[in-house]
Amino acid sequence: MSPRKKWLTIGLIALLAASIAFAVAAFIVTRDSMELTRVTTLTSPTAPKAIKLYCPLDGTEVEDRAATVRRPVIVQVDNAPAARQQSGLSQADIVYEAMAEGDVTRFAAIFACRDAEEVGPVRSARLVNLELVPEYDALLSNSGSSEGVTAELEARPDIPNIVHSNFPDVYWRVGDRFAPHNLMTSTTQVREAAVAAGYSGEAALRGPAFKDDSPAPAVSTISIPYSGIVNVSYQYDPATNSWKRFIGGEPHVDVLNGAQISPKNVVIQFVNTYESSIIEDAGGNYGLQFELTGSGRIVMFRDGAAIEGTWSRAAENEVTTYLDAAGKPLPLNRGQTFVQLVPLDFPATWG
Repeated sequence: MSPRKKWLTIGLIALLAASIAFAVAAFIVTRDSMELTRVTTLTSPTAPKAIKLYCPLDGTEVEDRAATVRRPVIVQVDNAPAARQQSGLSQADIVYEAMAEGDVTRFAAIFACRDAEEVGPVRSARLVNLELVPEYDALLSNSGSSEGVTAELEARPDIPNIVHSNFPDVYWRVGDRFAPHNLMTSTTQVREAAVAAGYSGEAALRGPAFKDDSPAPAVSTISIPYSGIVNVSYQYDPATNSWKRFIGGEPHVDVLNGAQISPKNVVIQFVNTYESSIIEDAGGNYGLQFELTGSGRIVMFRDGAAIEGTWSRAAENEVTTYLDAAGKPLPLNRGQTFVQLVPLDFPATWG
């Protein structure tokens, strides 16, 4: 073989070897790339779904899971004319209003997922608290009670009674009004005092059903004339899809934030009401008993409309459910609810 052919042959062999090496390298890179892609596809973490948390008693979204299991605080709030305007009512999840003796009403304000730095004026417990505390597995804050109600509370170890006389550091008096209409408390301090006394600070909260707003205005006013000095009314506010509350024709304002109380829901709950054998005051007035177990009529006001239905509660440790005329659950809008307890023949009106 001539030298020229010899070098040509060597060159061709070298070129062929280089081509084979390049092809092998490309295969390996491609294979590794495919493997990396496959592994990445199989092992890349999927973004976790956002979990929304809701307050069991008013249906609004909360950020902290601990808020959903906090034991509610029921504060017994004065509504005599000398007690107005009150503090903290707009911060409550649910507020019950019911007649007391002397032509006045009293509030049982329930705080679960939020606290109020000042609530009051705090007044004495009533028989209705023996119904509401076990319903919500709550702590009870009050200024005291008559001998008859005190005996009932002492016979109920399942009712944590954070009363003023036993927990004086939890309460204070303000100087802009006269006693007994000037006693205040804080829901945070009530909780702390209860835990220090050995009561659980948590509860398996249960509440009514909720839905999102769906305005369909048909009703603009609600009138609930408890008495001449407690003439309650509401006006529908389409801008906020809520019910602005009035007493005696005047806006009912929360001193704590200066805002008019405007619940998203108002429920008129008709219940069997009668005088008990317990004397509540120096005038000899008997305390009222409200039958909150069983069933009865309601009118629910939400989304600017009035909906007839029924309430049902089988036992004292169960939460009241609301049903429509067909017996299906009747959900509340997310937000605060005022429950107006009234006798069976009460002349409430709306339109």
